[in-house]
Amino acid sequence: MSESNMRPDKERCEAYRQFERIHAAFRAGDIDALRAAVDDPACIPNGPMPPGIGACLEYAIYHSALPFVRTLLDAGADPRPADHAGFPPLLAALSCTLAPPGGSARADVVELLRLLLDFGADPAQRGINDYTALHMAVSVRNLPAVALLLAAGADAACRTRIDDCETPREMAEAMGLSDIARLLAAHGGQRQDTK
Repeated sequence: MSESNMRPDKERCEAYRQFERIHAAFRAGDIDALRAAVDDPACIPNGPMPPGIGACLEYAIYHSALPFVRTLLDAGADPRPADHAGFPPLLAALSCTLAPPGGSARADVVELLRLLLDFGADPAQRGINDYTALHMAVSVRNLPAVALLLAAGADAACRTRIDDCETPREMAEAMGLSDIARLLAAHGGQRQDTK
């Protein structure tokens, strides 16, 4: 096999080794190791990460302990990114309520939400399915998260602008989540008018 035919395999192997170093740094909560593992240390915490990583803060939400998420926020990570591939930080955190296949759920989702809110995350920022954080909290059946978001000023009457155009309360009622629906109703959550 010629040298030119082997180059793509070498490049893939090096990219995989770099990914492993980056992932290990996120898991260890080591910002210096993370900066050393990327091609441009200045990309931490808001610049473009290597393919497969996504946004630095989002990756930390999925793979790092709470103190490292705080480290990135202290370093200037944007809790309200315009480019978020459907999962702005609050939605990413809420998605960790449920265990991914072969993984485990985060036990500290409410603390993570509180941290993100303290650093200015926007509960009205929309993501996948045009969900706000409150819609996402209902979809993952997280009552404490719903309460926290309402206390932070989330709009209980906000509707999605696609699909069923539901409010969080309507979602909760459709899912049979009476405790969440009552809490949302107490905060002005509306139902669709039926004819």
